[in-house]
Amino acid sequence: MKDELVLRRCDPDNDMDTIVDLERAIFRPSEQYTLGFINWLCRNCTKYSYIAFMGDKPVGYIISCIEGFSRGHVISVGVLGEYRRRGIGSELMSRSICSMVNDGAGYVILEVRVSNTPAITLYRKLGFEVRDLLRAYYSDGEDGYLMILNNERFREFVNRHCTSITKQPT
Repeated sequence: MKDELVLRRCDPDNDMDTIVDLERAIFRPSEQYTLGFINWLCRNCTKYSYIAFMGDKPVGYIISCIEGFSRGHVISVGVLGEYRRRGIGSELMSRSICSMVNDGAGYVILEVRVSNTPAITLYRKLGFEVRDLLRAYYSDGEDGYLMILNNERFREFVNRHCTSITKQPT
């Protein structure tokens, strides 16, 4: 079907141009990562990073990593403006977080601009809570929120979204 949403794991050898093009189309120049940082992220966080396609068109992406032993970190997530409010961001978040959980993540963090109300609304819907205000966090001086998905809300997310999770040995 032409308009079917497909999520594909990011391939650092073949998807760099796609990620960079999406980054440029979704975010203002002051919000974009450098090509070098995107390259590093794609090479080091491939297992938890995905590109969303509608048909053959890339419409969004997520880059996430596991840091340390158990902290999942959503580094960047974005969907093209004309494809927002279709559940694509939620699907990207769910797939990435469930992949991290499968590899032992016990909680997930992310940072978001205080002005990004649509993203904050999505993250709250998924169970994230504001943990801290990050003063002048972004390069243009805007504050950010540190948001966290942990404890009971983390367990609820896993039970709702990650039905095929392989249990980790205790």
